[in-house]
Amino acid sequence: MAKELKVVRLLEPELCLKCNFADVADVDTADGSTQRMIYCRRGDCDNWDTQSAEPAKRMRLFPE
Repeated sequence: MAKELKVVRLLEPELCLKCNFADVADVDTADGSTQRMIYCRRGDCDNWDTQSAEPAKRMRLFPE
């Protein structure tokens, strides 16, 4: 089963900077733009605000 990539807002982004599950990634968003974001390998986190989640097309870990 493939994972569906979503862009979510972080409640406290500074917490992710020291997290062992966080990586920096370049993310292609649904509107065609590319942004550098934090990618969470954990898959579920209390630091996410999923109310405004948006689809992402592709993710590349940085540096690739």
